[in-house]
Amino acid sequence: MINNLAEFKNDDIFIDANVFIYFFRLHSGYSNACQQFFLNLVDGKFKGFTTTFVIEEVAYILLIRAIADDFNNHPIEVIRENPEVVGKYTDRLHKAINIIFSMDNLTVLDTPAELFYSMIDGMQHGLLTRDALYLAVMDQNHIQNIASFDTDFDRVGYIMRWGI
Repeated sequence: MINNLAEFKNDDIFIDANVFIYFFRLHSGYSNACQQFFLNLVDGKFKGFTTTFVIEEVAYILLIRAIADDFNNHPIEVIRENPEVVGKYTDRLHKAINIIFSMDNLTVLDTPAELFYSMIDGMQHGLLTRDALYLAVMDQNHIQNIASFDTDFDRVGYIMRWGI
């Protein structure tokens, strides 16, 4: 089931990469809800949780999309032909990561090795490995809400997805 992300309050919530991405990269359909969501987080209306895997995914996607914006070629091809281009974006990525780690009421959770076995169990819901890992982290930490625009999480009947 899905609810409006901007209205989430009073509980714990796991934050998926796409919510951070639309917070950093303006998108007409999602950015306003993401901005309100993060304002509510830092104002203490709820506690947010994520993992280092989410932060790595955010950094990767921000990098790839920035390269796609600046070059008229597929980002991976640009990097293969000119690897030093990656260095052009380090300041931007550093700022984004700094913002994430400085958010009040956001906890970055560890992902112990045993959760990778639970990840496989999460694939029973039709989730791919990374999303199944996020589900395993949520299960381990008794988090039943997820901030995500990924409708694949709707197949997991015991969690509530908050998006648009």
